[in-house]
Amino acid sequence: MFVATTEDELRSHLDSGEKLLWAGRPAQGIVLTTPRDWAVSAFGVVWLGFAVYNIWPTKAPDPLKSPVPFASFVATGLLSIGIGIYALIGRFFVDRLYRSRLIYGITDRRAIIISGLRRRSVQSIYLSSLSTLTLEECREGSGTIYFGDKPPYWQRSSFFYQGLGAQFFRIADVITVYTIAQEAMQRQKK
Repeated sequence: MFVATTEDELRSHLDSGEKLLWAGRPAQGIVLTTPRDWAVSAFGVVWLGFAVYNIWPTKAPDPLKSPVPFASFVATGLLSIGIGIYALIGRFFVDRLYRSRLIYGITDRRAIIISGLRRRSVQSIYLSSLSTLTLEECREGSGTIYFGDKPPYWQRSSFFYQGLGAQFFRIADVITVYTIAQEAMQRQKK
């Protein structure tokens, strides 16, 4: 089985004469991006606590006397528990899976984002059409590049920002990549 490298997959989407300047991926693993992540996790703990408390066997209707309310009770309880588990930890695994399939690239003409779990989609951000690049750097040298204005605070994460704009989320050596993108953007504007 052939496993394409980041560069190979990007090169298959390049136009004739287009030159790949940089290729990379976002941070892998579980990433806590904002204090909002901690707040949603705390909400998940509370939600899960209420869900478990409400499905506790002493509150359940007698299944022999009323099977329909009992089935409804169990279904609602399991759905509530599922929502609580997702809010607490599940969303981090969904985000991790999403980021594991992301590929970023900068060419002499555009920025490319390849995403998708089953079907791959390619998003092109033409550098000549951009008015601004926004950099958000972390202490360890990684960071996020926003193609356009920085989104509002509550929208800054890889999974939830999808579809609201384009970004290279938590890439290593972000200053170098930002410089490459800025220089390519300036060459396109000449």
